[in-house]
Amino acid sequence: MMITKIHFRLIFAVATGFLAAACASPRVAAAPPEPVPAPAPAPPPVPVVHRAPLPAPNPALPNVPDVDGPLAINVIYPSPNQTISSRDSNFVFGSVGSGRAGLTINGMLTPVWPNGSFMAWLPNPPASSPRYVIVATTGVDSARLVHPVKLLPPPPDSVPPPDTITRISPARWAELIGPAAYASDTDRVVTGYATTGGIQRWFLLPQTKVQVTGTRGSDAFVALDSAQTIRIAQADVKMFDSSAVRIPIRARAATLRNSAEWTDVVIPVNGRPAYLVEHAPGSLILTLYGTAGPRTRATLHAPASSYLQVVSTENAAPQMKYTLTLRGPAYGYQPLWEDGRFIFRVRKPPAIDSVSPLRGLTIAIDPGHPPIGATGPTGLKEAEATLPVGFKAQELLQAKGVNVVMTRTSNDPVDLNLRPTIGRRANAHAFVSIHLNAVPDGVNPFRAQGTATYHYHSHSGALAETIHRASVQHLSLPDNGVKRENFAVVRGTWMPSVLMEGAFIIMPDQEAAMRTPEYQQRYAQAIVDGLEAYFRTLASR
Repeated sequence: MMITKIHFRLIFAVATGFLAAACASPRVAAAPPEPVPAPAPAPPPVPVVHRAPLPAPNPALPNVPDVDGPLAINVIYPSPNQTISSRDSNFVFGSVGSGRAGLTINGMLTPVWPNGSFMAWLPNPPASSPRYVIVATTGVDSARLVHPVKLLPPPPDSVPPPDTITRISPARWAELIGPAAYASDTDRVVTGYATTGGIQRWFLLPQTKVQVTGTRGSDAFVALDSAQTIRIAQADVKMFDSSAVRIPIRARAATLRNSAEWTDVVIPVNGRPAYLVEHAPGSLILTLYGTAGPRTRATLHAPASSYLQVVSTENAAPQMKYTLTLRGPAYGYQPLWEDGRFIFRVRKPPAIDSVSPLRGLTIAIDPGHPPIGATGPTGLKEAEATLPVGFKAQELLQAKGVNVVMTRTSNDPVDLNLRPTIGRRANAHAFVSIHLNAVPDGVNPFRAQGTATYHYHSHSGALAETIHRASVQHLSLPDNGVKRENFAVVRGTWMPSVLMEGAFIIMPDQEAAMRTPEYQQRYAQAIVDGLEAYFRTLASR
């Protein structure tokens, strides 16, 4: 058969194709095209949480910690159905569990601190619906609480007449009754109040005989003599039969009795007199009410070793007056009754080393409360916060050679009036009571901020000043000043006594600070520095 050129080319091409196929690797199928990715779902919208701005932070305070727990509204103040004693505005505080929450109370935005605590200052709710509607939200979670309160009734259209005094004529004799808890202690006193108000007080010995001229409510009006009438609680007054007659009180010539730590002015007298102690620069003035005595002036000179220099006696009928001139500012004193003698004991300041002014002293530290006391927005109680400050002050003082007397070392309650008695029984050289502040209804807590120090008797003023300066420095809060106030724990006279209100526990940032060992230590250091500065001033006496 004849093969043409065309046939040859065709056969060659076919053969070549088979040969190539035999020698080649198996063919891989082409990959399918990449699928076009679906568009990503749009992120959920960021929830909008409206938050009230916080007050400008105090950079000197420890940071408020961040807390982001589940929402749970807890109102610390006011308590449910509590009567608000302000007329127009008041504060509400507590916590919501998360520092990320926005908060409204009766529709008003309220600041929430990073730890979830809050403080609101807002108008009182309407009388038609006396409640706070509290709503917290994080945008993904929310909580709501209806918190009922009570409001004061509207004021009367006219001012009611003041309570009238029921007059007792003729006046009846009565005996003062002291608290049973102090039956055998020199601190057992009955407190009298000025009829015109104010903080003036009379601290009288039990079994003192007085004349009751009238009553009003729970008060008895007591004439100490023809020149002075005061108020005393009727519960502290035991009325005698209307026919009872008191023997007139008469004092005989005073004498002095000296010892290493004090000097006694000894006044023989046939009955316990009502008395008052007043302060003047470098002197003390003792008045015995309704007491007769020698008509001639007398002057007693104390020995050079005594802190008392001269006693001048004056018959200022119907009173006896004794002016005690000291060798320096008053440091401490104690009225006593001793077997027919009224004793006025004048304390000599301790000997002080200017290099180590606290060494060898006894200091009473009183961590304030319980019972009662203020509570912060997250539930920190004042008594819980003051106790570690007291322990830290104790440690710092002991390191300086101080004998420290603690009025309490646990959270068990200690009677308010027993606290200064503990210090006096220990013969302490100073008494410091540690507290944290709050405000009454109707006071804006955002404005009432700062550190304050209180005393009652004038001879405690110098200690209050030095401790206050140290407190303002260490606690870094506004200066609320040194003030005189009638607090039970600073009424003691045997030693300088002060009460410290270092911070406001009801404010979220300050409550948070008081939870930290750092700020507790700063509070304690202020106590020590203030005491050291005060006693150093005595080194030159």
